[in-house]
Amino acid sequence: MKKFISLFLCVTMIFSMFAVSASAFTAGGECKNGECEYYPTIIIPGLGQSNVWLVDDDGEFVLDSDGNKTAVFPGVIDIGAIIKTAIVPLLLSVATQSDMGFSDAVADIINTIFGINKCDSNAQTSKNVKVEKYPYSLADCTEEEKESPYHHVPLNLHESSFPEDHLYYFSYNSFGNHIDTTNELYDFIHMVMEQTGHDKVIISPISQGGTLSNALFEYHPDIMDCIEKVLYIVPCLDGTTLIGDIFTDKIRLLDPDVLYTGLLSTFFDIETASMIETLVRILPDEVLMAGLEKGVDVLVRDIMTMSTSMWAMCDSASYPEAAEMYLSDRPEIKKQTDKYYKAQLNSSKNIQKLVDKGVEVITVAEYDIQMYGIGESYDKEMADGMIPLASTAMGVHAANVGETLPAGYKQANTSKNCSDPSHNHISPDNVVDASTGLLPDTTFHFDGQKHEQTALNTTILTLALRILENKITDVYSDPAYPQFISCDPYPAPEEGFFTKLSDFLYEYTGTNGFFELPGLAVKSIFQDIKNLFS
Repeated sequence: MKKFISLFLCVTMIFSMFAVSASAFTAGGECKNGECEYYPTIIIPGLGQSNVWLVDDDGEFVLDSDGNKTAVFPGVIDIGAIIKTAIVPLLLSVATQSDMGFSDAVADIINTIFGINKCDSNAQTSKNVKVEKYPYSLADCTEEEKESPYHHVPLNLHESSFPEDHLYYFSYNSFGNHIDTTNELYDFIHMVMEQTGHDKVIISPISQGGTLSNALFEYHPDIMDCIEKVLYIVPCLDGTTLIGDIFTDKIRLLDPDVLYTGLLSTFFDIETASMIETLVRILPDEVLMAGLEKGVDVLVRDIMTMSTSMWAMCDSASYPEAAEMYLSDRPEIKKQTDKYYKAQLNSSKNIQKLVDKGVEVITVAEYDIQMYGIGESYDKEMADGMIPLASTAMGVHAANVGETLPAGYKQANTSKNCSDPSHNHISPDNVVDASTGLLPDTTFHFDGQKHEQTALNTTILTLALRILENKITDVYSDPAYPQFISCDPYPAPEEGFFTKLSDFLYEYTGTNGFFELPGLAVKSIFQDIKNLFS
């Protein structure tokens, strides 16, 4: 059972990138043929921030027992079926202290939950999934349609003069074909320009959305002439070592000893962590290892590494090794991932082309949160918990979490985009040297902000709106929004990660979709199993 816990921890941390209604936007309506002070803005959301539904072979929505549409990201959870599959092999394995089908049951469960998102050998997704699209502004959406975009990116909770009829939400399948999604984004931009009469748009890529912007500028360079401004929010521009470690078989949670050194209590409240530890000790390590290894193998080999969108989140340093491990017998997928790898390597070059064309490029990055302990690289880089700072802030140099730059360190000033060499781009805590990043004058760094809780940060959201309103153009525009902004410290994990995360996600994302998993599915599984032994 210990390995099964590890697998869920691994999956949960990968896919909880960040989630966060009456509208606070102006109604708009005064813009004719693109003649107004605002450009239309397209939000390109992050991992799992789009509704993706299960449909039958006729394209009809598959409803659950309560009559609700079935969300498929990142999988379809049926707790009853999970327990039914696992209970007999688990009990037999406990009784015999050997693997009596337990590891096969774990593999079956993983395939049952996540298999709907498996792509074929051409990296195409199942025809039984359907993305909910918004081919018009949020002002033209119904209140029901607005619910999901504003749950994930709650800009509507803050007063703004930006017109809602100039705000668009590009939804996509986070497991989908990355090239196809990029082409859809290209068409979506042209659709928005046609609808609004504007000849340019603003795009705001968030987290995984950063991978789409990389591909967009590389595959469709002509689109640069249609971009007025880019507002990046914690973008995954050079991937994340969370994915890189998983794709190169450097999964720290595969080590059984890791779970017994305080790791569980960093994710769960003390009571839940103790309950899980009790449960995972009922099987010998070799049985648990076999279960977890089979489960991870199914998840990584059969599902994640079949998705070109998942590959786009692999850091460039890990990609060659990972591709050698998983893509040597998948030529079509490798052809597509190699194409993106080139776009990833050219990310800064293409962003510089935008800057040279006069496009405003502004970035919100976060730091001083150690990478979550899934992979072996967790303690080797500055990050926001999910993505390394060097990825979100375009090459910024920083000390590791818990450390500072050397005493007497002088900023490198290697960026050609600093408007004044006398600017001080070293963070007040002597941790970050932003002068090495591509855009030191237009990158805001939030100290102590967790990636998955970005949407709860009022300062970030109001900053984003002020940028859209053209009130802030760089880190010197407003003293209230300097280059380095400290966030309130996070409390010690007395309640446990999943307790807090599930409460947060339940409140801000509703009851549909993957974000029920931490609080409702995982905890229910453990509680049901605990009851069996009570």
